[in-house]
Amino acid sequence: MRRLLVGVVALAVLVPGGCGIPDRSEVTVIGDGRSAGVSVEDEAPPPIQYKREAATNPRELVQYYLQAAAGDPQTALERVKAFLAPEEAADFTNTDVRVVREAESILGGYSPTDSVVTITEQQVGNLTSNGELVPAAPTPDSTYKIKVGTVEGRSGLWILDAPQVMLLTADALSAFYQRRAIYFWNKDNTSLVPDLRYMPRSVPAVQQPTKILQWLAAGPSDWLRDSVQALPQGTDVADNIPAVTDETLQINLTAQTIPAGSDAGAMDRLRRQVQWSIYPVVPRTLEIKIGRQDPVSFKDGEYRESNLAYFLDDSPERFVVFGGAVRRLKETPRAEEPVPVLKEAANKGITTAALSSSTTHEFAAVVTGSGSGQRLRVAAAPIGQQADLKEVKLQGALGQPVWAQTGGTGAAGAVGLITAGGHLYSFGADGGVAQRVEWQGDPGTVTAISVAPDGRRVALVSGGRLYRTVLNSSADGVAMSGPQQVLPPNLKSVTAVAWSSQSYLAVAGVRADNNRVSVIDVTVDGALSATRLADIGAEPVSYLTAYPENPITGTETSDSEAYVAGGEAWDVFSQPNPITKANLAGPAVNAPATVKPTAPLYLN
Repeated sequence: MRRLLVGVVALAVLVPGGCGIPDRSEVTVIGDGRSAGVSVEDEAPPPIQYKREAATNPRELVQYYLQAAAGDPQTALERVKAFLAPEEAADFTNTDVRVVREAESILGGYSPTDSVVTITEQQVGNLTSNGELVPAAPTPDSTYKIKVGTVEGRSGLWILDAPQVMLLTADALSAFYQRRAIYFWNKDNTSLVPDLRYMPRSVPAVQQPTKILQWLAAGPSDWLRDSVQALPQGTDVADNIPAVTDETLQINLTAQTIPAGSDAGAMDRLRRQVQWSIYPVVPRTLEIKIGRQDPVSFKDGEYRESNLAYFLDDSPERFVVFGGAVRRLKETPRAEEPVPVLKEAANKGITTAALSSSTTHEFAAVVTGSGSGQRLRVAAAPIGQQADLKEVKLQGALGQPVWAQTGGTGAAGAVGLITAGGHLYSFGADGGVAQRVEWQGDPGTVTAISVAPDGRRVALVSGGRLYRTVLNSSADGVAMSGPQQVLPPNLKSVTAVAWSSQSYLAVAGVRADNNRVSVIDVTVDGALSATRLADIGAEPVSYLTAYPENPITGTETSDSEAYVAGGEAWDVFSQPNPITKANLAGPAVNAPATVKPTAPLYLN
């Protein structure tokens, strides 16, 4: 759900003396001057990055070589060339870092006496100098033969022949980089949109704010570029940012960062963008100096509400559809309260539903009937109240509705999305006629869709493939950016998707190695993954839902996921756990044994 959080949220404050953050910022203009800083401690030291001299056999040398590009992008080529024989190094000039995922073990068929190590890899994407992972276009697995041997007059093993590109394994990406989110304002200035980046662990913590501000100045990732606001051209970090000292972080930016004539809210939006981007560094005072202007100091500045994901609760309200009605589940918040928005008389004949909440309103979308009798009905009401459902005029077989929070206020603060006949449509909470969503590069029939907590980024499934795109809403309607395919590992087809956090997707699909169904968590760029359920049988997952993790918790993936397979609902724990009638809250309902809970959902 997205109600205002009650109580105190613990922050990971990395400076001496934590502080509470009030609703308003104390803004003062201060004079010039800086004091010496102290380093902010990193969470963990970087792993050992072995050099060529440490390898005792060809396999080890190749393993270390596939890690060499990790770290400072300015010196990546130098580290890679240190593994190459001098003649090979002289001709190696490609500065691209290609991230690859092992398709076959490097140990397969290998003998310590072999002078050629063969590796088979799936291309994941290119890692840019700004920490962006740009997904690769789908291609067959690539086989590389790396020749290893000795060099006359020099000690140890050397790489004598290798592909003319810097290769970095996904395992090395996970080990040698931190996953960080930087933020850009949406086009409406109503909320921040996260942008996943990779920070080398070799960058000292005290230098990371400078690196992050440089990333912000360089602009958003390509797939977000047309849907969020980049900082003005010419924005840059004027000086390296010193360590937090006296609970103050001082930042100097070029004059172009806030051009003359900018609106009165530009500085406040900038500091909120910076505060979220440098999190979990939480200085009590943020001092920003633009060009030659006097610095502006924000003391105890509230910023968290600028990110819609902040309003996600620690424990979500949970529901299922049972016997045609939306029912709450036991042992979840407000289990004995009425279902949000829906009046009791209207809570019937439902096959699927979506519930969502802003800071002021709750939203409901329900699909009723079957076949040609399917109908979509919607409503919005102030939190804690109910409203009459209104029909949305729409034809075709209806899929699962979802809500996208826009950061706006009132009943207009959310946009609904649903598939009808395999096409994507948008609708409002006031009913009326659904509108076809326009986009470039339409991937075809859409079978699943999920919207991130920021209300802009979208994941969808079409033709068994996973895509990411961005929603843009205007007076002319809703449009999507061109979909970009994401390649989750070891899945030959994808059937369902849900946002697990700001940076991770929960994905269900059929495995390529054994045709069994699994559920995994994968980064939104497809680079990194973790298996939730390795084998849940042969029945495809028809629907997957998750309650995204609040970024304040520091947890990367949700612990609240559920799915439907074969018409039955299951929770995603260490093993699949069936959702049964015994889990229903409220009075018992007499129903045949064949009637089971389905279509699990959260108020999010």
